[in-house]
This record gives sequence, C-alpha cells and structure tokens, in this order.
Amino acid sequence: MKRFVAGSFIIIMLIVMLPAALLLAGCVSGQKATTPASAADDLFAKAGLEFNNANYRTATRLYTLAQENYTAAGNAASAVKARDKASIARRMTIEFPFNRTEAELAIQTAFPDVPAERRAGWLSDNQSIRIRSDGEELFFFDTVRNIWFHNPDLMQKRTAGMNKTPLYDQVKPIVFSQKAAGAGPYVNPVTWEGTQQLSVPRSEFPKAGTVRLWVPVPIESGSQTNVTIFSVEPAQYVRSLTGTKADIGLMYLEIPLDQVTGEYLNVTTRFWFTQAEQRFVIDPDKVKSYNTSDPLYRKYTAPSTNLVITPEIRKKAQEIVGNETNPYLKAQKIYWHIMDTLPYSHVPHVRLDTAGIPEPTYVLTTGFGDCGSQSMYFAALCRAVGVPARAIGGYQLVPGNEGTHFWAEYYLDGYGWIPVDVTIAEGANWSYDATPDERHRFREYYFGSLDPYRYIIQNDVDIPIVPDPGDTVMYRVVVQTPKIVCDTCTTDPELILENHWTTVVKKV
Repeated sequence: MKRFVAGSFIIIMLIVMLPAALLLAGCVSGQKATTPASAADDLFAKAGLEFNNANYRTATRLYTLAQENYTAAGNAASAVKARDKASIARRMTIEFPFNRTEAELAIQTAFPDVPAERRAGWLSDNQSIRIRSDGEELFFFDTVRNIWFHNPDLMQKRTAGMNKTPLYDQVKPIVFSQKAAGAGPYVNPVTWEGTQQLSVPRSEFPKAGTVRLWVPVPIESGSQTNVTIFSVEPAQYVRSLTGTKADIGLMYLEIPLDQVTGEYLNVTTRFWFTQAEQRFVIDPDKVKSYNTSDPLYRKYTAPSTNLVITPEIRKKAQEIVGNETNPYLKAQKIYWHIMDTLPYSHVPHVRLDTAGIPEPTYVLTTGFGDCGSQSMYFAALCRAVGVPARAIGGYQLVPGNEGTHFWAEYYLDGYGWIPVDVTIAEGANWSYDATPDERHRFREYYFGSLDPYRYIIQNDVDIPIVPDPGDTVMYRVVVQTPKIVCDTCTTDPELILENHWTTVVKKV
C-alpha cells in the first residue's frame, strides 16, 4: 500500500500518508501558549466538542494549543495526551486537501479533452471520495487517479500514449508461460537481497528521551523460504526479533536519543530470501471438506478488527456464492465478483483506521478499494461463508514498479494456502493492446497463481505488534514501514519518519 508517483502509472495499493508539511498545514496556530494550565484544560475540552461535531481542523488547532499550554505549565503527561488527540484529529482530514473548486480544477486540468457533461458526475457520491469537516466539503487527494482507474477507456488511451502498460507488460511473460508438467505449486524460485534504511535528521527529534522502533523484516511462508537476516545496525539497540517463523517479521529497537550524536538517526537492515512463483492446479472434485474443529480453520474463519463479518458482509457473501458448497468454487465466485464489480481505487486508509471503519465495510458500502482493501474484502467474504482466508503482504518487486502491496490467500485442505491478487489482475483491463482473450487469461492466472516478485512481511492484517506499543497513536493494520513510539516528541512520531524510509530489494 503506497503513494503513486506523479506522472507514473503504478497499480499497487498504498498505505497512504501525505508529506509532513501538508499534515501540519493550517493546523498549528501562531498563538503563544501563555495561559495557565486551567486554560489548557478548557482548550482540551473545547477541542473534544469540536471533534465530536466533525470540525476536525478546528479540533486539531485547539488540541495543539492545549499541548502548548500544558508544556508551558510543566504538565508533560497531559501535553503528550493533547499531542496524540491532535494527531487523531489531523488524521481525519489529512488525506482530503481539496475543496470542491480545487477538485474541479484538478479534474479539468487532468482531462481537458473529456466533455464537461461527462466530467460533471465524477465528484458525485458514488464516484468520488469526500468528507465534511468544519462545514466544508473536502475531496480525497487521489481523486484524479481514481478517475483513471474507474474509466478503462481513458486508462487505455493513456497507456497507448505511453506505449506501455506498467506491471502488466513486465509480468505477462510469466503469466503466459507454460507450467512444466508435474512441477509445482512452487516453481521458478528467485533469490532476492534487500537493504532497508531509516535515516532521519537528528533535528527532527528532541534532545532527550527514547525512541522505540519496530522495523519490518521478511518471514518464511509457503513461497518465501531461506530467509536470512544478515545485519541490523546499530545492533546494540536491538531488543527483540519476532523470528522468521512468525506471522509478522519485526525487529524491535530502543534508541536513547542522547546517544544519537551524528546528523542523522540511522537504522539499517540487510537480508535475503528466496521467493517462488506459485502455480496451483485445483481439481474441484478433489477438494476436501474442512475439519471445523481444526485451530487453523477456527482462526481464519473468525473475524478480526478489519476482517469483520458483519450481517451485511455475510449477506453479500451468500448472495455471491448462492447454493455453492465447494470451498474452491465459493472462493472463485468471490474473486470474480470483486474483479468484475469493484474497480481498483485508492482509499483513505489513515482516516478509515482513525475512525474505526473496517476496510471490508468501506468497500461494501462505497465500492472503492485498493490492493489492501480488496484483499481484506475478499478474505472477509470468504470467512463469512466458511472458507479460511487472510490478507497477506509486504512489497511487490516488479522491476521499475516496486512498492508496498497486499494480496489475499484462501486455504484448501490437501492444497494449502492458495494466492489471489485481484489488484494486479485488474492491470490487464488497462492495457491498450491486450486482446480480450489475453485479458481473461491474465486475470484468471491470479486466482491460484502468483508471480515471484514478492517480499512478504506479514501473513495477515491485524497481527499484534510485539512488544505491545501501548495506547500510542499508530497505524497498526499493516506493517510495511517502521512503527515508532516517542513520548518526548512534540509532534506525531509517525510523521517524523515520513519520507525517511527506503527499501531496495534486488535479484541476487
């Protein structure tokens, strides 16, 4: 899950955060914190009322003023509480920088040749993502890109102008190649070497305190093997490692800030792993019934924070599968339903997490979903009809288009975990020169097969971060970039890391 680079054409989902400058824009008042602690309490209470009335930008400003007043009064604990409340309020609007006039101008600029009557509906309820804050209608920062995704004719015209379809062009030789007789399901292994680095200017942190970091690393899975962590620097601050056999790969560090004397706080990890292409061939007649008492079955058919099984999700899943009882055919029906009815879209992950809106619920309600949302929706629908499923992810490594990514897996007795990637499959719809048969074959491949351009960090969403970070404000649904706790920081600690993390994974 990641940002799209301006001017590029990448179809991978991203856990989206905007630059720190934008996060702070319009949120911090120039007013000095000169009032006593009682005034800070009053500001804090007023901020809570504004937040409850959906005046999130006002709430952000008031919480920030309360923080300044608490700090001036020497009340550090209350200052941290106000800082975290300001972070929550800010996250409710951070992905919505445009008012209607600005959104309309962005659309007109991006699509000057599209008739005005066609453009007119693109900001309507069912075609755009928007919220209200402080009495104003605000639009999602990726409104323009979502229009490309929702209009294949425009997208195909765009790729024709580029004379290429990124991701689709690079992966199709694998998709259209013939599987060797008797091989599989794990074939054509590729060895990868990765280097990840966090390099944050020392000036971004206070002089004292301790930074707690959770750094993602690869884990073992069915297709990802031979995982080796070569090094972590600075090694003296490493306190624990989940291990490569865990459901999530995390290296935990505690760094005393008074020991960071250089211009940067640097953390570097180096590792390698082998990733195989997956090609499962399923015979529906040989699919076994589940042992519903099996711990695996119970775990992966149960709801979690984001993989919810609401009455609405259960109803939709039953509508999709109908009277089908075969687990493989149930999953297949769900895959094609998502493929054919829910075009890829970027979504406001930060707001959804902050507001406590499960991603499958959001997809069902709005019809919008990117790789993470689509994968979670697929897994939730499968679980709702008794098919064990999970949303798995980390990064996709297609050369030139590397980025954070999520996909799904469902489980069949006798076969194991079967991959599903709705998002990459949809790339065929955007190719200007693919034939209808090629589009179908490409999309069909990603139900049961998967390219080897993958770096897996976690086996599912909502896996607890260990050691427990406590009640700090943190995006926890997925871990593709470092997580941080810093109680002496005066701004949202996660924002400090923005734009300072790099992941480079190359073939050996």
